[in-house]
Amino acid sequence: MLNSKVILKYTLVHLAELGLLVVALIAARQVIGISTWLVITILALWVIKDVVLFRKVWRAYAWADNAPMQKLIGMEATVLDGLDPVGYVRVRGELWKAEVIDPRYPAERGEKTRVVDVKGMLLIVESRSDRQAGRSIDGVSP
Repeated sequence: MLNSKVILKYTLVHLAELGLLVVALIAARQVIGISTWLVITILALWVIKDVVLFRKVWRAYAWADNAPMQKLIGMEATVLDGLDPVGYVRVRGELWKAEVIDPRYPAERGEKTRVVDVKGMLLIVESRSDRQAGRSIDGVSP
């Protein structure tokens, strides 16, 4: 969601870029002698570019938005090379790093697991043997 934090983050990142551009243009002006009007034109175009692109890229600056990751909870994940306790799974055709919830129950290659939690970009999955043992992340039998 677009809010003041997103605008602030975008502005701070682009102000830092603008500062580097100013330093580079001042150096270019002194070394190769570009004209003042060219420096001003480049700076103006740079600022216009940032303002125009904001409408297209602001979602990338929404830091705490992990809602898409939360949608993976409950989905089936196929183990690629084994989770003992960390490895990779495939969920809806995408490759994800994953960890089994209980390291005593590793998941074998090709096994179907279930995503039970998300920690950053790491999926926490429950192996079939863990489910068969009657364990679950919320302590309730499946």
